[in-house]
Amino acid sequence: MRYATLLALLLCGCPEHGSRPGNPTSDAPAPEVCLAQLEASLDRTCSVPSDCTLVDHGDCCGIVKLGVRLGTEDAAKLAEAEFQSCRMCPPLGCAHPDFAEDGRVPGTGQMIIATCEATRCTSVVQ
Repeated sequence: MRYATLLALLLCGCPEHGSRPGNPTSDAPAPEVCLAQLEASLDRTCSVPSDCTLVDHGDCCGIVKLGVRLGTEDAAKLAEAEFQSCRMCPPLGCAHPDFAEDGRVPGTGQMIIATCEATRCTSVVQ
């Protein structure tokens, strides 16, 4: 479910939320390829929730908070920059509030946190 949500939002396209504007060319990689490259570049290994931290991922419509291994934030930022260069979001005029990888937006009194699920850092609303 969470990857379907990320993929759906990846495809929406919205440059005003931290993504680079532009129109993809015919030789541009498919959005799924860009997302797969980003995922492959992130270190999400963990044993306990304190092994994880949050980083921002621009999905063309806003920010998705991703869980990554604590101490790998700089590498995650570089991977995000590569993703933005790969994706080149077209201007479609969509926007969403920040949300977690579980697909949820924090409500009143809630926040997005990094946690460790099945030895993988992720983000959830709590």
